[in-house]
Amino acid sequence: MQPAKVRIGFGLGTSTTLHGPSYGTVVDALERLGFDSLWLSERISGPAPDPLVAMAYGAGRTERLKFGMSVMVLPGRNPVVLAKELATLSSMSGGRLLPAFGLGAVDPVEQQAFGVERGERAKLFDEMLTVMRHCWTGEAFTHHGDRYDYDDVRVLPPATRMEVWLGGIDPSEMRRIDRMADRWMQ
Repeated sequence: MQPAKVRIGFGLGTSTTLHGPSYGTVVDALERLGFDSLWLSERISGPAPDPLVAMAYGAGRTERLKFGMSVMVLPGRNPVVLAKELATLSSMSGGRLLPAFGLGAVDPVEQQAFGVERGERAKLFDEMLTVMRHCWTGEAFTHHGDRYDYDDVRVLPPATRMEVWLGGIDPSEMRRIDRMADRWMQ
């Protein structure tokens, strides 16, 4: 029997100010020191860099380091456009993307920035993730839901080794994780 492989990731959190050249220095050091992954948080009103931009920048500088968001807010985005962006990043990085999604912070400023009422987020989240998973197959799909309607939409490139992480600890979040996630992030 082989021993378990230990993987160590590094999270920058929502308060990081690493959004200039110092971010590249940290990315290079994590790659050189053998860290498995770098996790970037999303907070519109905080100093942390946008996770999608920071992951793309970091993936372009490295060959092995994986990149994840802890967590990216789905409600308030276009699911097909975001699916395309993430599939492209996954493909261009050789499958080093670790997508993790959530409903967003319980914060009036954050909720206002995304433009979705707190009570609408869970239902919208479920529909968006369903649409995104269809997009990542590379096959044409049709979807008619409460918010989104698509006929014969096809998104290329297909995603490379895309495993979805969902965050949360609330009972309703745990049920969603059980239904929709490949991995769980606490």
